[in-house]
Amino acid sequence: MVEIALSIAVVAFALVAILGVLPTGMTVQKDNRDDNVINQEGRYWLEAIRSGARGIEDLTNYVESITITNSKKSLVINSTGGILNLNGTALRPVDIVALLSTPKYTGNFTNAVIAHIKAITGPASEKGPLTNEFSFRYEMQVEITPSGTLAAPAGFSDAAGMHLYQASLAQNLHEVRLIFRWPLVQRGNGWFVGNNRKTFRGRVAGTYAAETNATSVVRTTMNNTVAQQLVTMVPNTFTVLTNAP
Repeated sequence: MVEIALSIAVVAFALVAILGVLPTGMTVQKDNRDDNVINQEGRYWLEAIRSGARGIEDLTNYVESITITNSKKSLVINSTGGILNLNGTALRPVDIVALLSTPKYTGNFTNAVIAHIKAITGPASEKGPLTNEFSFRYEMQVEITPSGTLAAPAGFSDAAGMHLYQASLAQNLHEVRLIFRWPLVQRGNGWFVGNNRKTFRGRVAGTYAAETNATSVVRTTMNNTVAQQLVTMVPNTFTVLTNAP
């Protein structure tokens, strides 16, 4: 009987230790899964912005809100009935990418572009309308700036040539920086963003093209000082400058 009691005590001690490790293992597994999802989402959004959303038709199922803020005003676009709407007009995927492609600097203002997104990749069990409460969400901040500070190549010795070179870079080469923060959890009427953070960087060789959808009018009137039209990136299409601005 004594031996049986000792055996049960040893087994119980081992079970307690195993049960104590299980929550840690599950947390590590969840963190690894979320990190893998963010890695795939980062590459996906870099390519979406580079291509101007050409051929991407399901973005409206995942982008839940877009906020563009500067020192003058804010433009907040939320989903109504699961679809992003602006002044009663449903946004197309190209409109979503146009909003996310808003340059960081416009005149004397600095634009902050932030989107709340339900993960595009991940388990299929989290994609249905009845699973929205449990879906993995994250916050994405987009910063697009001109690459006008690169050193001139050999052969550019005059100031005018240097100025033209830098102006051409600013028109045709852009830095894209995507900052992801997660998890994004709704608490009451607001949203709480976790401490996890990851940054993706890339370059886009191309130029901007103006959007012609009605949403561009709203963006133009958002700022009373600087009129700005919605634009999307057109890869491998360049602006040839003969004189520096």
